[in-house]
Amino acid sequence: MATYRVLLGDEIVKMTWILGFLLILIALGLPDLAIGQQIASGSEADVDVTPDVVYGHKDGMALTFDVFRPSNAHGGAVLYMVSGGWVSRWTPPEWLIAWSFGGLLEKGLTVLAVRHGSAPRYKVPEAEADVRRALRYIRLHSEELGIDEDRLGVFGGSAGGHLSLMLGLGSDDGVMGSNDEILR
Repeated sequence: MATYRVLLGDEIVKMTWILGFLLILIALGLPDLAIGQQIASGSEADVDVTPDVVYGHKDGMALTFDVFRPSNAHGGAVLYMVSGGWVSRWTPPEWLIAWSFGGLLEKGLTVLAVRHGSAPRYKVPEAEADVRRALRYIRLHSEELGIDEDRLGVFGGSAGGHLSLMLGLGSDDGVMGSNDEILR
């Protein structure tokens, strides 16, 4: 049989003070953490951001990606699949630089944050088709983007990780005779 210890009034007050103190320390430390990550990735001035590059349209809506090009770019690039729960939300670029891309940018990699049509309106196969289209667009326009189409990587978390695997493991021969130059 399990034995439980009951906290007395003074112990509860003490625990409340300790938890409150820890929360204050955490709250005070978060801005320093963000600043530290920004410094580690170089300042935002060292990264040229091109927001909302349109790689296609669907149901009258633009499909877009943001380009994060560091001052020390060497041609290598990484596509980041912006997706969680099959929802692809817009995030302020400065947040992505500070929280997600610092290490990549520091190494001279250009990062392209790709957004797709979101659930529940669009299903998984449509999200996959969107990111495949983005990859084809990026390869077609690699010179304009200042990247080497043969030095591309891809990553993401959650649904973005799944989409990354689909891009990496699948093939895409295009659609022969398509009027859309990106799909050819």
